[in-house]
Amino acid sequence: VVLVDVKMLSGFTPLMSSLEQLENSGQIMKTEVKNNHVLFYLDNVFDTANSFTFSVEQSNLVSNIHPAPVVVYNYHEKDEYAFGSYSIDNISGSQ
Repeated sequence: VVLVDVKMLSGFTPLMSSLEQLENSGQIMKTEVKNNHVLFYLDNVFDTANSFTFSVEQSNLVSNIHPAPVVVYNYHEKDEYAFGSYSIDNISGSQ
């Protein structure tokens, strides 16, 4: 099992419907939202690239939003991990 820990950008929260859609499609085994982090549990991960997308919504207006960390690690071997980060360049919304 591989765990992808995505810290939310300041002022943003995940759209629960997009997380449920990932689980229902079988792309993600399980998701959890805890302490401003979204945890994605992936099963059957091999030496191939894997990607998925989820949606967020802006819950608070925050200026100067800093990049947020992403940590990927083996659930059973926590010393096997990788770090990354992500940021947002522009915000588009629907009325």
